[in-house]
Amino acid sequence: MTSSKLYFVALLIILSALVSSVQSIRIMDASSDCDFRGPCKKKEDCYARCEVDRPPFNNATCAPKGSNRQCCCILS
Repeated sequence: MTSSKLYFVALLIILSALVSSVQSIRIMDASSDCDFRGPCKKKEDCYARCEVDRPPFNNATCAPKGSNRQCCCILS
């Protein structure tokens, strides 16, 4: 019984790692839609870099790029 629970937990961890990897790849594939403008830690860091001055702040996001995160100013 314990081994089946351990197997299930391991499977969930592997699946969650795969899902987050696919999401990162999807954002990186959208890089042609982005103008990367420097490092960030959260979305709010990108508002000034992307020259967003009023809501909704849809055209600025903090996206993974390589091993760090970069401001992605979405091109319209």
